[in-house]
Order: sequence, then C-alpha cells, then structure tokens
Amino acid sequence: MTAEYTQHEPKTTKRKKKRVCLAVTIVVLIAIIGCFLWRSWSSKSVDEQLAAIEAARAIPDSENAAIVYNQLLQEPNATSLLDYRPQFLDQDSDNLTSKEPWLSKDYPELAAWAKEQQPVIDRLLKASEFENCRFPIAVHQLQTDRLTAMRKWVFLLRRAANNDIGDGRIDDAIDKWRCLIQIGAHLHQQPLFVEHLVAFAVEAVALRQIIVFVVEGNAEETHLCKIETLALHTEDNWAAVLEEVLPAEELAEQKMKEQLGPLDRIKYEFSIGWLASIKGPDTDRIRTIYRRLLATRRGIHVLVALRRYRNKHGVSPQSLDEIEPHVSAEALIDPFNDLRFVYRLTEDAFTLYSKGRNRIDENGKYRDPFDDWPIWPPRGRKPKAKEKKGNLQLPDPNAHRRE
Repeated sequence: MTAEYTQHEPKTTKRKKKRVCLAVTIVVLIAIIGCFLWRSWSSKSVDEQLAAIEAARAIPDSENAAIVYNQLLQEPNATSLLDYRPQFLDQDSDNLTSKEPWLSKDYPELAAWAKEQQPVIDRLLKASEFENCRFPIAVHQLQTDRLTAMRKWVFLLRRAANNDIGDGRIDDAIDKWRCLIQIGAHLHQQPLFVEHLVAFAVEAVALRQIIVFVVEGNAEETHLCKIETLALHTEDNWAAVLEEVLPAEELAEQKMKEQLGPLDRIKYEFSIGWLASIKGPDTDRIRTIYRRLLATRRGIHVLVALRRYRNKHGVSPQSLDEIEPHVSAEALIDPFNDLRFVYRLTEDAFTLYSKGRNRIDENGKYRDPFDDWPIWPPRGRKPKAKEKKGNLQLPDPNAHRRE
C-alpha cells in the first residue's frame, strides 16, 4: 500500500503544479483582458470627469494669468535661463546674491545680467496683477516643463529683489515679493498636489526675504504699510484644499495609467498602485508643510507689529500682549495647536516660533525629535541685531561694502 502511494506521488505533484500554472496563466490573461476592457470603458469616463472639472474651473482669458505665463513659455528670453544662476557666477557669489542684499557696484556683471532680464520680470509683474489663474490639468511633460520654468523665474525674482534692497529700491523689492506671493497663489489654484508643493516653495522664498527685511532692514512705516497689503492670508483653508484636490488627483492617476501599456499597467497595479491604494496621498506631510507656511504668514503680521513698536519706542516689547491691539487675533495663533506663538527676548534680539503639533516648547528647535517651527530667526540664519542698553540696534547689511 505504501509502495503504491509512493509510486503515484510524483504524478500527483506534477498535476498540482500544472493546475497552479494554469490558474496563474488564466489570472494574468484575465488581468490583461480586463486592462484593455477597462481602458476602453473608462477612458471616456475619466476624460468626461476631467472635462467637467475643467468646465467648472473655467474663466475668461482676459482674467486668466495662465495666458501670460504660457506666452512667456514661448519666448526664448524667458526660457533660456538654463540654470538657476548665471553661468559666470561662482558658488560663493551665487549664495550671497541669492540670499542677501547686494550692490550693483560690487557685482556689475550680475547687475547687467539682471537688467537684461527686466522684460521677463515685467511680464511676471504683469501676470501678478491677475487674481485668478487656470492651467489645464496636466499629467505629462508639459506640466513638468512649466513648473521648472516657473521655479527659475522665482530664483530670478529673488536675486533681483535682493539687488533692489542693496541699492535702496525698497518699493521695487516689495513689488517683486508681491509677484512671488501671487505666483504661489496662482499655483495654489490648480487642483493637483504637485502644484501646491511648488507653490509652498515659491511663497517661502518671498516670506523669508520679507521676514529678514522687516526685522533687520531699514523698514520704515511706509514700507510696513505696503507689506501689510500683500496677500498674506491667515485663515486655515486646508479642508477646502483637500476637497478640491483629492478628486482631481484620483482622476489624474487614472489618466496616467491609461497611458501605460498593458504589462506596465499590471506592474503598476501590483506595486505602486497597490501601495498607493492602501496609503493614499501623503496628505499628512503636505498638511504639515501647509501649516508651516500658514504659521510663517501669520508670523509676518506679528513681526510687522513688533517692528512698528520698535520703530516707535526704540525697544522690543516684553511680550506679545503689548502688540495685541494692533494685529488680528488669528495672526497671534499657532495653526498647529491653536495656542499663541512663543515670543521671547534674547541676548541678540528675540525669537518667535510655533510649538508644533506636540504643543511642547522646545526652544524653537525643529529637527527630529523636535517639531517647533521657527519664524524668527528663520532656519539657518543667525540674527545680526544686538540689544544694547535696552535699545535694539539694527545693522546695515551693506555697511561693510560702502566703507
């Protein structure tokens, strides 16, 4: 009996293997056929849904900043910025002029280059006059090319604004900051996360420059008033962002999968697509970035009030209570935890920061395991101001160059 069973066991095993292989083959064939059927069935459905979103977003060309941006993309002078810096700049000069005010007389070649780019800057300033912007929902190379060009225009505006500050054209610098903020606002009107992430980065460039000028620059009352007119919105609109973006993100992903071949689509579904279906978009990380930006916007309103107080009294206030009547209640609130921002006088000047989601004061430290978010001084910057005999002395960042 045992011998007979042993004799037939290999045949049984072979049959099982054949059945498994046949089952796997059938599953793969069904998946491939399903992909083709899904494509023929859903292509129109996805396109129709995207078209419905586009129709709901549509605005007249006369009100659409995207028309100006798209025209710029067709102009050689606007798209010939092959790098984020002029080729003749060395690394040290690039770092200084992109991060700090600089004088034309110290960098004549760079000043001449910036003047050559003025037509591009003028067109960007023109685009910033539009309140609304609607780009088509793009899930292909066109979107990447546009965002890459816009990032380079942002670096151009940042360097030019630093030159304005160095040469004393403060109003011109504020106009460029307004333009940067509006570029960010235009990207925030698009219904895909990638454009929101670029918008965060664009606005952060402007906010950092504004913060440094308000605290350490020669910020007079006329400048502070003009900065207050910038679109530094303080309300938390995260729920509205998700409501608009998530449906478009899902459709964009489906559209992208339609462009894949059958085998590539199967690979996607069994790897990236399967994982994405479990995790979904990393909305928690994006929300954190959003709230950091919101905290910085609110912080600028606080910094303007602090600077106005210092211009009037010659000293920094002891607490935020002394400026509370001069800012909105919302501007004083940390969007991470609904507590007040932390404000503290220091040997150098003062610090202003968010306690982050854990609601613990970690002295403004933001790297793991700390989650505080610094507003002043911003990340990677040491304050130049010094308290002397109760008066805050503000250094001129270009004084050493004029000597």
